[in-house]
Amino acid sequence: WIDHLFRQVDLPRIGLTTWSGNARMMRVAEKLGMTMEARVRKVRYYDGEYYDSIRMGVLREEWEPVE
Repeated sequence: WIDHLFRQVDLPRIGLTTWSGNARMMRVAEKLGMTMEARVRKVRYYDGEYYDSIRMGVLREEWEPVE
């Protein structure tokens, strides 16, 4: 779907936001070629523990060579 978005829309980047407790989503994003762009510390409180907000993304110029 990332390829579809870059081909159909003139986007400079595609990204997502998840939280540090969601290791599976972070691995999926890495497998899609995304890198961590930002970390906002201790913004989510769940089950007695604070977690970081994680912003991940891929730029068009990073994606095209992967094809």
